[in-house]
Amino acid sequence: MRILLIEDDEVLQSVLLQSLTSQHYVVDTVEDGQTGWEYAESANYDLILLDVGLPKIDGITLCQRLRAKRCSAPILLMTAKDASSDRIRGLDAGADDYLIKPLDLAELQARVRALLRRGEVSPTTVLQVGDLRLDPRSCQVTYSKKLVALTSKEYSLLEIFLRNPSRVFSRGQLVEHLWTFDDPPLEESVKAHIKGLRQKLKKAGAVDWIENVYGLGYRLRENIPKKEDAQTDRREDTQDLSKQLSPFDPHLAPSPQSVEQKFQQGMDKLWQQYQGLMTERLEALQIAATAVQTKTLTQELRENARQAAHKLAGVLGMFDREAGTILARQIEEILLEDEALGQGDKGDKKFLSLVRELGELLNLADPEPFSPSKTSRLLLIDSDTNLTQELQELAHSLDLSWKQVTTLELAKTWLQSHSPDLVVLAVDDIEQQEDSLALVADFAARTPPIPVLVIASRDGLLDRVTVASAGGQGFLVRPVSAPRVWEIATQLLQRSRSRSVSVLAVDDDPVFLAGLRSMLEPWGIQITELDDPLRFWEVLRRTAPDLLILDVDMPQLSGIELCQAVRTDPDLQGLPILFLTAHRDRETIQQIFATGADDYVTKPVVAAELLTRITNRLERTRLLKTLSTKDPLTGLANQPQSYRDLELLIQSMKHTDKSANSHSSLICDTFCLVVFLITELPAINLQYGHATGNQILQRWGRLFQAAFRGAEVLGYWGNGEFVVGTPGLTKQQTSDTRSVSPLGYRLSEILTTLRQQVFTAPDSSRFQVSFRFGIAEYPSDGLTLQFLYQVASQAS
Repeated sequence: MRILLIEDDEVLQSVLLQSLTSQHYVVDTVEDGQTGWEYAESANYDLILLDVGLPKIDGITLCQRLRAKRCSAPILLMTAKDASSDRIRGLDAGADDYLIKPLDLAELQARVRALLRRGEVSPTTVLQVGDLRLDPRSCQVTYSKKLVALTSKEYSLLEIFLRNPSRVFSRGQLVEHLWTFDDPPLEESVKAHIKGLRQKLKKAGAVDWIENVYGLGYRLRENIPKKEDAQTDRREDTQDLSKQLSPFDPHLAPSPQSVEQKFQQGMDKLWQQYQGLMTERLEALQIAATAVQTKTLTQELRENARQAAHKLAGVLGMFDREAGTILARQIEEILLEDEALGQGDKGDKKFLSLVRELGELLNLADPEPFSPSKTSRLLLIDSDTNLTQELQELAHSLDLSWKQVTTLELAKTWLQSHSPDLVVLAVDDIEQQEDSLALVADFAARTPPIPVLVIASRDGLLDRVTVASAGGQGFLVRPVSAPRVWEIATQLLQRSRSRSVSVLAVDDDPVFLAGLRSMLEPWGIQITELDDPLRFWEVLRRTAPDLLILDVDMPQLSGIELCQAVRTDPDLQGLPILFLTAHRDRETIQQIFATGADDYVTKPVVAAELLTRITNRLERTRLLKTLSTKDPLTGLANQPQSYRDLELLIQSMKHTDKSANSHSSLICDTFCLVVFLITELPAINLQYGHATGNQILQRWGRLFQAAFRGAEVLGYWGNGEFVVGTPGLTKQQTSDTRSVSPLGYRLSEILTTLRQQVFTAPDSSRFQVSFRFGIAEYPSDGLTLQFLYQVASQAS
């Protein structure tokens, strides 16, 4: 846990620092209120400990300013004054607690622990999950009552995971919580400490407790099974093919190392690809240097050189050339500030030296031509080369490319360093069916999920149910044509991209945009690049991104002007906007936030920092969206949101090609609306209380989410009414469980499950609930959602 200590007495500060660090807290120390304010603005602290009598800004005024800025960290005041009026002023200013000097260090530590516990569910001070136990008072960690020896950083990491068992922490967030400004970590420090903590927990018996969440960070693993339970599960899994599907296969999923390697390989390739453009920028500086030597430097040459230096400063750090960024920034400052440059002044020598040093550092010889290239975003696992050739021709129009691998073994090797947008998997070999289904399950469990279209050699109910349960989103049966595969693949791809994170990045530097793509795409972020600000509004409307990245300095229109235009549109008020800028002056930063920006990152961009800021911003956006679109009791979409989703589903049905062989895919032109109604809910609320009624709704919500994990639309419309929109299902299939439709099988299964539910009343009596359900089919029962709802409700 990270603490900010603001105390101007050097002796007392040293004593407090020693006391707090002995308890494994991470402590930043400052001597005055103004510096304390700047530290509090620059980082997130778990607690702020400050003296009342501080120079520059006193403690009570600082406390008021922090609370006015919505700082929610607990604040503990220290004062030498024992008057009740001073304590009242401090508490009214927003402090959570106070201590009177001279301090009792044991009491101080107890009050710190109490403030840090606030908001936790557990009433005890001991943090415990399973047999793993951490005691903040003694700073001891035990597993199965055996002591686990940890370093200070490993202890702090474990503490933050145990205090937040369901939260994912990125590397940047862990750095912010566990390192001080005076003790910055090296690049691999977090990873190394996580590895050390895992090894010591594993040695003690707690295996795989710290989980990697790919693209986000680390967290304490949920639902940690006991050893004997895991063995029982494995024995049961071998008896049933449908239970062999593991949602996560460590042999197939990319490790964090492979993602980082992929990023580094991509950056190395980009450096080679854009050396021609880098050379052009360096030449602009060298031309200016020649003009300085001959005293012929014009304003145009100066401005061209300044722009080249500005762009080099913004991108060189991304290619692990930090020294080049520093040199380019110094050159830019001289071009901006030295009015006497080129007139024989002493600044000429420094400018020429910097340009020469930058050229020697970059060593740009024999550059490759500057040209973009298409990448393989679609994976076909099949030995049919004719199918691949036909699919390549169909994908060419969308600037996409297929990668064909002929066996599962080759696919696993390719996937270690690549992440496709979509997979078409042929399952012809019965002996490899288990491995194929495990691969499908792995794709469905990734972040974000990768859609899979399965091509099978036989068409049976069990085959379809097994593929759908594994997470497959499409099912075709041989013989199948390339146009049919492409039709289903494009639908899956469009649906997948609508669910994934999309970012629009606007920057006039194509090298920088390409670098952003290499940074973000390995983590499942779809990025649209735009180097022409004049096309901004057109591209913004067409792509409807989840987040907008803008550069400050661009020709014709600046990023600040674009941000102002966005914020004038009522429909775009909630769009997160992140600025990337090489400027670090206070005036520019203030202007960025004044125009409506949410955050900014200074160039050169560090991948980990950018990903953390994007993730944090999107998490807040998703939280607000979830609060407005989900029913809090059932966890399903609320009535307005599910109604919109159902309308979109019906619209997609209307545009489906009626002549296609609709029964050959999970994506069809048929659609059913199923309405479930708990008929006794008002009576249950009246007899047993709303708490019992809420328990019924919560359980039903979990059952529906477990039963339908594909393309179905689920919603709770209030008063005990649940709706399910099921593409690819007909009324006949709902009444015949022998039907080939896995959706019909799922509906029959959920009906049986709902009828078997038994609930316990507050008086310990047990009861079951009765319900009705009705089905309406599109288009035979109606062409609009309102008509379908009326038919289904009357049928129930």
